[in-house]
Amino acid sequence: MPLIDEDIFAKMLKSGITQNIFLFCGDDDYLKEYYCGLLTSKTVDESLMFFNFHKYEDDETDLEAIFADAENFPVMAEKTCLLVRNYPLEQLNSNGLAEFEKKLKDIPESTVMIFYFSADMLPSGRNAKWDSIIKIFEKLGSVVKIEHRTPAKTAKLLVSRAKEKGTSIDYDTAMYLINCVGEDLQVILNEFNKVCAFSCGEPVTKEMIDITAVKSVEASVFDISASIFSGETDKAYKILNELLRQKTAASAIIGALGSAYVNAYRLKVALNADKTVNDFASQFQYKETKYSFGKISPFVRKSTLSSIRKALNILSEADVKSKSSRISEEMLLTELISKLASCKE
Repeated sequence: MPLIDEDIFAKMLKSGITQNIFLFCGDDDYLKEYYCGLLTSKTVDESLMFFNFHKYEDDETDLEAIFADAENFPVMAEKTCLLVRNYPLEQLNSNGLAEFEKKLKDIPESTVMIFYFSADMLPSGRNAKWDSIIKIFEKLGSVVKIEHRTPAKTAKLLVSRAKEKGTSIDYDTAMYLINCVGEDLQVILNEFNKVCAFSCGEPVTKEMIDITAVKSVEASVFDISASIFSGETDKAYKILNELLRQKTAASAIIGALGSAYVNAYRLKVALNADKTVNDFASQFQYKETKYSFGKISPFVRKSTLSSIRKALNILSEADVKSKSSRISEEMLLTELISKLASCKE
């Protein structure tokens, strides 16, 4: 069966599972765990889990033992379920893969076998061995690839869930929360639950999010750059201190600041060419609500290209110093903000 996504798999679960071989992959581990759990619960009754559900972690069990367990009949039920997590199938040679395919094909229909791969265990690029593994599962069962949901889809989920929590949140505010904390669904839901509890039944606002939600490094650093551009250096230091309290690495902060200033440079070039902020966002394929570039455009307009270039040179020097000097991260970053603030005009 061709590779299927979250929406298709959700429909399969509702209509009834007829296949018995699955491979779960994709970059959203939270959603994979969720759907893998749903599949397991629909396969094996909770009261009989001890007899009919078997879980294998990483490479602690060999394939021979796994397939031997797959031959066992279910106890007082129609199905048994085997969940194999992060088994290094890519280490099998061509003969090993051929033998694996043969054994997988021969498992009884009463056995549901799930191979699950965490995002950090998947190849980052095109991989011939992984392609061969995918083809085996597509031929014999289903490959379920669960990717991060789009911000728009996640925002709609938050709007719906807010009602269950006795409060409300509009779409734009939900998008603001996502932009602040990142696109990892588990992180979003954790921060969303905090904000809903804080709201005490009142509609969730952006101000509530600013007070309660822990912003992602990228979003926090964008706020640092916006504070520097607007001349609010004290606010920039306050945000920096919070990042340091969270033990955020200097390299991550400098890298995110560099990205923010590169975007400011691009925005300045666009404004000099009589383009709008929306033109700029469209040209570089930024999501409309990802960051509020309109928030810094008045200050970027007042800056010169040479001053932004100077800031980029300062960031480059700080990056080198963070990797080669024994200076403390706090001192390095405090000095960095001071230097950036001095060249904003």
